[in-house]
Amino acid sequence: MNARWRVVFGCLGCFTLLMVLVAFFVFAFALREIAFPKVAVLPVEGLLLSGESETSLTMDVTGSRTVSRLLRRAAQDAQIRALVVYVDSPGGSAAAAQEIFEAIQRFKNRTGRPVVAAMGDVAASGGYYVAAAADKIYALPSTLTGSIGAIWQSVNMEKLLAQLGIRAETLKAGRFKDTGSLFRPMTPQERELLQQLLNDVHEQFIADVAKGRRLPVAKVRAVADGRILTGRMALKVGLVDELGALDDAIQFARRQANLPADAPIVTLKERRSLFDRFFGVAAPLPFPKALATEPLLLHMDGRLGIGVSALLWQGMANLR
Repeated sequence: MNARWRVVFGCLGCFTLLMVLVAFFVFAFALREIAFPKVAVLPVEGLLLSGESETSLTMDVTGSRTVSRLLRRAAQDAQIRALVVYVDSPGGSAAAAQEIFEAIQRFKNRTGRPVVAAMGDVAASGGYYVAAAADKIYALPSTLTGSIGAIWQSVNMEKLLAQLGIRAETLKAGRFKDTGSLFRPMTPQERELLQQLLNDVHEQFIADVAKGRRLPVAKVRAVADGRILTGRMALKVGLVDELGALDDAIQFARRQANLPADAPIVTLKERRSLFDRFFGVAAPLPFPKALATEPLLLHMDGRLGIGVSALLWQGMANLR
Protein backbone atom coordinates (compact mmCIF):
# COMPACT_ATOMS: atom_id res chain seq x y z
CA MET A 1 0.00 0.00 0.00
CA ASN A 2 1.51 3.28 -1.04
CA ALA A 3 1.75 6.35 1.17
CA ARG A 4 -1.26 8.08 -0.43
CA TRP A 5 -3.67 5.28 0.51
CA ARG A 6 -2.23 5.08 4.01
CA VAL A 7 -3.06 8.79 4.45
CA VAL A 8 -6.59 8.29 3.07
CA PHE A 9 -7.34 5.32 5.35
CA GLY A 10 -5.77 7.12 8.29
CA CYS A 11 -8.07 10.13 7.75
CA LEU A 12 -11.10 7.87 7.39
CA GLY A 13 -10.18 6.08 10.60
CA CYS A 14 -9.82 9.34 12.51
CA PHE A 15 -13.13 10.60 11.15
CA THR A 16 -14.90 7.37 12.09
CA LEU A 17 -13.44 7.49 15.59
CA LEU A 18 -14.55 11.11 15.96
CA MET A 19 -18.11 10.23 14.86
CA VAL A 20 -18.24 7.33 17.32
CA LEU A 21 -17.13 9.60 20.17
CA VAL A 22 -19.70 12.28 19.22
CA ALA A 23 -22.45 9.65 19.03
CA PHE A 24 -21.39 8.26 22.41
CA PHE A 25 -21.58 11.65 24.12
CA VAL A 26 -24.89 12.52 22.43
CA PHE A 27 -26.32 9.17 23.54
CA ALA A 28 -24.99 9.59 27.07
CA PHE A 29 -26.47 13.08 27.33
CA ALA A 30 -29.83 11.93 25.94
CA LEU A 31 -29.87 8.96 28.31
CA ARG A 32 -29.24 11.26 31.25
CA GLU A 33 -32.09 13.50 30.11
CA ILE A 34 -34.50 10.59 29.61
CA ALA A 35 -33.63 8.06 32.29
CA PHE A 36 -32.91 10.16 35.37
CA PRO A 37 -35.41 12.05 37.55
CA LYS A 38 -35.16 15.76 36.89
CA VAL A 39 -36.54 19.24 37.49
CA ALA A 40 -38.27 21.01 34.62
CA VAL A 41 -37.96 24.78 34.15
CA LEU A 42 -40.77 26.58 32.33
CA PRO A 43 -39.75 30.07 31.11
CA VAL A 44 -42.56 32.64 31.04
CA GLU A 45 -40.92 35.69 29.53
CA GLY A 46 -41.99 38.83 27.71
CA LEU A 47 -45.55 39.72 26.77
CA LEU A 48 -48.34 37.29 27.67
CA LEU A 49 -50.76 36.67 24.80
CA SER A 50 -53.14 33.93 23.76
CA GLY A 51 -51.82 31.63 21.05
CA GLU A 52 -48.28 30.45 20.42
CA SER A 53 -45.00 31.69 21.89
CA GLU A 54 -42.74 33.60 19.51
CA THR A 55 -39.80 35.96 19.31
CA SER A 56 -39.59 39.13 17.24
CA LEU A 57 -37.04 41.91 16.84
CA THR A 58 -38.80 44.05 19.46
CA MET A 59 -40.11 41.63 22.09
CA ASP A 60 -40.65 38.06 23.21
CA VAL A 61 -44.13 36.62 23.56
CA THR A 62 -45.18 33.76 25.81
CA GLY A 63 -48.28 32.19 24.31
CA SER A 64 -50.80 30.56 26.62
CA ARG A 65 -51.51 27.81 24.10
CA THR A 66 -47.83 26.86 23.94
CA VAL A 67 -47.50 26.83 27.73
CA SER A 68 -50.59 24.64 28.15
CA ARG A 69 -49.22 22.13 25.63
CA LEU A 70 -45.79 22.01 27.30
CA LEU A 71 -47.35 21.41 30.71
CA ARG A 72 -49.51 18.57 29.37
CA ARG A 73 -46.37 16.88 28.02
CA ALA A 74 -44.50 17.46 31.27
CA ALA A 75 -47.34 15.87 33.24
CA GLN A 76 -47.00 12.74 31.10
CA ASP A 77 -43.23 12.51 31.74
CA ALA A 78 -42.76 10.43 34.90
CA GLN A 79 -39.12 11.52 35.17
CA ILE A 80 -40.09 15.17 35.72
CA ARG A 81 -40.45 15.23 39.50
CA ALA A 82 -40.81 19.00 40.05
CA LEU A 83 -41.56 22.16 38.07
CA VAL A 84 -39.95 25.60 38.37
CA VAL A 85 -41.78 28.44 36.59
CA TYR A 86 -39.36 31.26 35.78
CA VAL A 87 -41.33 34.49 35.32
CA ASP A 88 -39.83 37.58 33.72
CA SER A 89 -42.89 39.36 32.34
CA PRO A 90 -44.78 42.63 32.89
CA GLY A 91 -48.06 40.93 31.94
CA GLY A 92 -50.23 41.29 28.87
CA SER A 93 -53.60 39.80 27.97
CA ALA A 94 -55.84 39.04 30.94
CA ALA A 95 -57.14 35.88 29.27
CA ALA A 96 -53.61 34.61 28.52
CA ALA A 97 -52.45 35.11 32.12
CA GLN A 98 -55.57 33.36 33.40
CA GLU A 99 -55.10 30.44 31.01
CA ILE A 100 -51.48 29.92 32.10
CA PHE A 101 -52.51 30.16 35.77
CA GLU A 102 -55.12 27.45 35.23
CA ALA A 103 -52.69 25.26 33.24
CA ILE A 104 -50.21 25.32 36.15
CA GLN A 105 -53.02 24.51 38.58
CA ARG A 106 -54.05 21.52 36.42
CA PHE A 107 -50.45 20.29 36.35
CA LYS A 108 -50.30 20.43 40.16
CA ASN A 109 -53.64 18.70 40.65
CA ARG A 110 -52.94 16.02 38.05
CA THR A 111 -49.41 15.10 39.15
CA GLY A 112 -49.10 16.16 42.78
CA ARG A 113 -45.56 17.33 41.99
CA PRO A 114 -44.12 20.46 43.62
CA VAL A 115 -44.30 23.70 41.63
CA VAL A 116 -42.04 26.62 42.50
CA ALA A 117 -41.99 30.08 40.90
CA ALA A 118 -38.87 32.22 40.51
CA MET A 119 -39.11 35.87 39.52
CA GLY A 120 -36.58 37.69 37.36
CA ASP A 121 -36.39 41.43 36.67
CA VAL A 122 -40.16 41.84 36.63
CA ALA A 123 -43.15 39.64 37.42
CA ALA A 124 -45.86 42.27 37.57
CA SER A 125 -49.62 42.11 37.00
CA GLY A 126 -50.17 39.22 34.57
CA GLY A 127 -46.65 38.02 35.41
CA TYR A 128 -47.61 37.87 39.08
CA TYR A 129 -50.90 36.18 38.14
CA VAL A 130 -48.89 33.30 36.64
CA ALA A 131 -46.50 33.05 39.61
CA ALA A 132 -49.41 32.91 42.07
CA ALA A 133 -50.29 29.42 40.83
CA ALA A 134 -47.09 27.97 42.34
CA ASP A 135 -46.72 26.34 45.76
CA LYS A 136 -43.90 28.71 46.65
CA ILE A 137 -42.62 31.96 45.13
CA TYR A 138 -39.02 33.20 45.15
CA ALA A 139 -38.28 36.81 44.20
CA LEU A 140 -35.11 38.86 44.07
CA PRO A 141 -35.10 41.79 46.51
CA SER A 142 -35.25 44.22 43.58
CA THR A 143 -37.73 42.29 41.43
CA LEU A 144 -40.66 44.48 40.40
CA THR A 145 -43.89 42.65 41.08
CA GLY A 146 -47.44 43.20 42.31
CA SER A 147 -49.44 45.56 40.07
CA ILE A 148 -52.63 43.56 40.66
CA GLY A 149 -55.07 45.40 38.46
CA ALA A 150 -56.54 45.69 34.99
CA ILE A 151 -56.34 48.56 32.51
CA TRP A 152 -58.05 49.72 29.33
CA GLN A 153 -56.66 52.56 27.26
CA SER A 154 -57.81 54.03 23.99
CA VAL A 155 -56.81 57.01 21.89
CA ASN A 156 -59.20 59.71 20.62
CA MET A 157 -57.78 61.06 17.34
CA GLU A 158 -60.95 62.84 16.17
CA LYS A 159 -59.49 66.38 16.16
CA LEU A 160 -56.20 65.32 14.58
CA LEU A 161 -57.96 63.47 11.79
CA ALA A 162 -60.27 66.45 11.23
CA GLN A 163 -57.26 68.70 10.70
CA LEU A 164 -56.08 66.24 8.05
CA GLY A 165 -59.47 66.34 6.35
CA ILE A 166 -60.29 62.76 7.37
CA ARG A 167 -63.76 61.91 8.63
CA ALA A 168 -64.79 58.41 9.66
CA GLU A 169 -68.15 56.92 8.73
CA THR A 170 -69.33 54.15 11.07
CA LEU A 171 -72.24 51.78 10.65
CA LYS A 172 -73.07 49.52 13.58
CA ALA A 173 -75.73 47.21 14.96
CA GLY A 174 -75.57 47.50 18.73
CA ARG A 175 -75.06 50.76 20.60
CA PHE A 176 -71.77 49.69 22.19
CA LYS A 177 -70.22 47.99 19.14
CA ASP A 178 -67.63 50.74 18.47
CA THR A 179 -66.78 51.45 22.11
CA GLY A 180 -63.23 52.74 22.31
CA SER A 181 -63.17 53.99 18.75
CA LEU A 182 -60.39 56.46 18.01
CA PHE A 183 -62.77 58.49 15.84
CA ARG A 184 -64.88 59.98 18.67
CA PRO A 185 -64.92 60.54 22.44
CA MET A 186 -66.39 57.91 24.74
CA THR A 187 -69.88 58.42 26.05
CA PRO A 188 -70.62 58.24 29.81
CA GLN A 189 -72.51 54.99 29.22
CA GLU A 190 -69.49 53.45 27.47
CA ARG A 191 -67.20 54.49 30.30
CA GLU A 192 -69.55 52.86 32.80
CA LEU A 193 -69.67 49.68 30.71
CA LEU A 194 -65.89 49.46 30.42
CA GLN A 195 -65.44 50.14 34.12
CA GLN A 196 -67.77 47.24 34.90
CA LEU A 197 -65.73 45.03 32.57
CA LEU A 198 -62.45 46.02 34.24
CA ASN A 199 -63.92 45.56 37.72
CA ASP A 200 -64.99 42.04 36.79
CA VAL A 201 -61.53 41.15 35.44
CA HIS A 202 -59.98 42.67 38.58
CA GLU A 203 -62.21 40.58 40.86
CA GLN A 204 -61.26 37.41 38.98
CA PHE A 205 -57.58 38.35 39.36
CA ILE A 206 -57.96 38.91 43.11
CA ALA A 207 -59.88 35.65 43.59
CA ASP A 208 -57.27 33.59 41.71
CA VAL A 209 -54.38 35.15 43.64
CA ALA A 210 -56.17 34.42 46.92
CA LYS A 211 -56.78 30.84 45.77
CA GLY A 212 -53.23 30.26 44.55
CA ARG A 213 -51.58 31.91 47.55
CA ARG A 214 -54.07 30.46 50.07
CA LEU A 215 -54.70 33.94 51.45
CA PRO A 216 -57.91 35.64 52.58
CA VAL A 217 -59.48 37.64 49.76
CA ALA A 218 -59.50 40.73 51.99
CA LYS A 219 -55.73 40.53 52.46
CA VAL A 220 -55.14 40.34 48.70
CA ARG A 221 -57.63 43.13 48.02
CA ALA A 222 -55.72 45.42 50.42
CA VAL A 223 -52.72 45.46 48.04
CA ALA A 224 -54.64 44.91 44.79
CA ASP A 225 -54.81 48.58 43.83
CA GLY A 226 -52.31 48.35 40.98
CA ARG A 227 -49.30 49.30 43.09
CA ILE A 228 -45.83 48.10 42.04
CA LEU A 229 -43.80 46.38 44.77
CA THR A 230 -40.21 45.28 45.02
CA GLY A 231 -39.57 41.66 45.93
CA ARG A 232 -38.66 42.70 49.46
CA MET A 233 -41.89 44.71 49.82
CA ALA A 234 -43.92 41.82 48.38
CA LEU A 235 -42.42 39.48 50.99
CA LYS A 236 -43.68 41.71 53.79
CA VAL A 237 -47.27 41.65 52.53
CA GLY A 238 -47.31 37.92 51.75
CA LEU A 239 -47.24 38.02 47.95
CA VAL A 240 -43.97 36.07 47.84
CA ASP A 241 -42.51 33.50 50.22
CA GLU A 242 -38.76 33.94 50.09
CA LEU A 243 -36.04 36.11 48.61
CA GLY A 244 -33.79 34.25 46.25
CA ALA A 245 -32.78 33.61 42.65
CA LEU A 246 -33.67 30.93 40.12
CA ASP A 247 -30.96 28.62 41.49
CA ASP A 248 -32.50 28.84 44.96
CA ALA A 249 -35.89 27.90 43.54
CA ILE A 250 -34.40 24.94 41.68
CA GLN A 251 -32.62 23.64 44.78
CA PHE A 252 -35.83 23.97 46.80
CA ALA A 253 -37.74 22.06 44.10
CA ARG A 254 -35.11 19.29 44.22
CA ARG A 255 -35.47 18.99 47.98
CA GLN A 256 -39.26 18.94 47.77
CA ALA A 257 -39.08 16.13 45.20
CA ASN A 258 -36.43 14.22 47.21
CA LEU A 259 -33.90 14.56 44.39
CA PRO A 260 -30.12 14.88 44.78
CA ALA A 261 -28.58 18.35 44.66
CA ASP A 262 -27.15 17.62 41.20
CA ALA A 263 -30.34 16.24 39.67
CA PRO A 264 -30.56 17.27 36.02
CA ILE A 265 -32.53 20.28 34.82
CA VAL A 266 -34.53 20.34 31.60
CA THR A 267 -36.06 23.45 30.03
CA LEU A 268 -39.57 23.00 28.67
CA LYS A 269 -39.63 24.20 25.08
CA GLU A 270 -41.19 23.26 21.79
CA ARG A 271 -39.62 20.35 19.96
CA ARG A 272 -38.32 21.14 16.52
CA SER A 273 -37.94 18.54 13.80
CA LEU A 274 -34.56 17.94 12.19
CA PHE A 275 -35.92 19.51 8.99
CA ASP A 276 -36.96 22.67 10.84
CA ARG A 277 -33.61 22.92 12.56
CA PHE A 278 -31.79 22.99 9.24
CA PHE A 279 -34.30 24.65 6.93
CA GLY A 280 -36.89 26.33 9.16
CA VAL A 281 -34.82 29.31 10.29
CA ALA A 282 -36.31 32.61 9.17
CA ALA A 283 -35.52 36.23 9.89
CA PRO A 284 -37.50 37.44 12.93
CA LEU A 285 -40.44 39.77 12.29
CA PRO A 286 -40.43 43.36 13.63
CA PHE A 287 -43.46 42.60 15.82
CA PRO A 288 -44.98 39.33 17.05
CA LYS A 289 -47.58 37.76 14.78
CA ALA A 290 -49.83 37.31 17.83
CA LEU A 291 -50.49 41.05 17.89
CA ALA A 292 -52.39 40.67 14.63
CA THR A 293 -55.12 38.82 16.54
CA GLU A 294 -55.54 41.70 18.98
CA PRO A 295 -57.55 44.82 18.06
CA LEU A 296 -54.49 46.56 16.60
CA LEU A 297 -52.93 46.87 20.03
CA LEU A 298 -49.24 47.71 19.98
CA HIS A 299 -47.42 46.75 23.17
CA MET A 300 -44.02 48.08 24.11
CA ASP A 301 -42.59 45.69 26.65
CA GLY A 302 -41.31 47.90 29.49
CA ARG A 303 -38.41 46.51 31.48
CA LEU A 304 -39.60 48.36 34.59
CA GLY A 305 -42.72 46.26 34.69
CA ILE A 306 -45.02 49.07 33.58
CA GLY A 307 -45.42 48.17 29.88
CA VAL A 308 -46.37 51.14 27.69
CA SER A 309 -49.25 50.61 25.25
CA ALA A 310 -49.97 52.71 22.18
CA LEU A 311 -53.51 51.82 21.18
CA LEU A 312 -54.01 52.44 17.48
CA TRP A 313 -57.61 51.32 17.26
CA GLN A 314 -59.48 49.91 20.20
CA GLY A 315 -58.57 48.98 23.76
CA MET A 316 -58.74 45.62 25.48
CA ALA A 317 -58.55 44.46 29.07
CA ASN A 318 -54.91 44.01 29.99
CA LEU A 319 -53.03 42.88 33.06
CA ARG A 320 -49.81 44.84 32.99
